[in-house]
Amino acid sequence: MTSGSYGVESPGQEHGIDRPAGMSSAEPATPGGSCVENRFHHEAVFYSSEDGFLEATLPLAKDALAAEEPLLVAVGNDKAELLRRALGREGSRVSFTDMELLENPARIIPAWRRFLEDNASQDRAVRGIGEPIWQGRSPAEVTECERHESLLNVAFDEGAAWSLHCLYDLDGLDEGVIEAARHNHPFVGEDGASRASDSYRCGEVAPGPFGGTLPRPPAGAEELAFAGRTVGWLRQLVSEWALGLGLGYERTEQLVLAVTELASNSVYHGGGAGTLWMWREQGTLLVEVHDRGHIEEPLIGRTRPGPEQPTGRGLWVVNHLCDLVQIRSASTGSVVRVHMRLG
Repeated sequence: MTSGSYGVESPGQEHGIDRPAGMSSAEPATPGGSCVENRFHHEAVFYSSEDGFLEATLPLAKDALAAEEPLLVAVGNDKAELLRRALGREGSRVSFTDMELLENPARIIPAWRRFLEDNASQDRAVRGIGEPIWQGRSPAEVTECERHESLLNVAFDEGAAWSLHCLYDLDGLDEGVIEAARHNHPFVGEDGASRASDSYRCGEVAPGPFGGTLPRPPAGAEELAFAGRTVGWLRQLVSEWALGLGLGYERTEQLVLAVTELASNSVYHGGGAGTLWMWREQGTLLVEVHDRGHIEEPLIGRTRPGPEQPTGRGLWVVNHLCDLVQIRSASTGSVVRVHMRLG
């Protein structure tokens, strides 16, 4: 895990798994349990400008400090410094981590879980402030962040009492991102007031965290079929390809390990074989593995596998090696696409 103290897809032809008619590929997972009456308070907080950021976060931080409740703030370093200065000496009692270092949205839930494990108890709640989507996130990253926000409702529907306030910059984000935030959070905070979200999708039938499709690989993508005996050959081809495009030795080793995990999953859980595509999009290398398996566990890859757990280690490893991981799965098969930036 790369962390601090804690650790819309492109237009065009789609690829992978068919979705129900009328459903968006970014449709959120349906949260379990009651809609708003549980121990996890998940709120979208909207702000504009640096002053608006402080107006939104400073009261939350002061409330946590007054209640002597542990607080983790996961935002970019520039905004973290704004809040530190505003808090003065009290800022030393707040934990900070750079959200941009977490990068892959699939790493964020594990970071919050570690914070809870270290700080929450039956008689003490904790609080979090995070900003998973910021100006400059790619369309693919935004899509996965929206799925992450929906999965938070599943991951923390039961367990320790805590509050998570997710920040959204009205000046820097598209209206579609803001609307998705209203759908994915049981509560919204605006102008200093918190209320239940009228748009929260509770109990709706949705394709789930792995529903929908991905844009097809471009025409120039290299396509390779593989089975159990050819995984070693696949590793060599991916390594030579990535090094040839300038990924660098260490990052290439990480990509090769991730591809090995995905190919092994295809062999052991996805019908014994699969197909791999690899291509470059501007400054990013993309590798996609397609097989006949079906991924059903919504938090797979986001929950650290226990020592006796038979599955889930591969995607956990992949999520911590790659800059972005996109999964689409249905009864007809699964697609896992990984992104590794050059430079």
